[in-house]
Amino acid sequence: MIPASMVELLQTGVSVVVGTRDATLMPECTRAWGIRVGKDRTSVTIFLTEAISRKTLDNLKENGLIAISCTRPTDHVACQIKGRLRTIREADERDRDRIKSWHREFTGEAIAIGVPTHVCEAWITEPALAVDVEVTDVFLQTPGPGTGEKI
Repeated sequence: MIPASMVELLQTGVSVVVGTRDATLMPECTRAWGIRVGKDRTSVTIFLTEAISRKTLDNLKENGLIAISCTRPTDHVACQIKGRLRTIREADERDRDRIKSWHREFTGEAIAIGVPTHVCEAWITEPALAVDVEVTDVFLQTPGPGTGEKI
């Protein structure tokens, strides 16, 4: 279960980076365009664009394993979520609203650390796929004491 303190982090404009691997253990990484924590805190939904995430999606369909690293750029508060794929589906209206909200928040974070506004506006977040994940582990990744510990 995702601790309440981590839920608060994940509901802000965190950077969301997704790691998967193929059958030969070759890693793959892509960016997700937001994250939503399930009501029971045992699942998350991330949003991927197919154009830049094809290999990640293939890996998920092949073995279902995923690592999701979330970091707030302005203070480096971070966590990693590991889990198993539940479903991959087209993003619905609720998902698109979350993506838009996340994009506004993440843009604010990125601008605060010096990323030009026009770069943030160029991100292609649609059409999006919603990837529903069952959470198996959560790790603290904030730099400092306890980094890497299972929560």
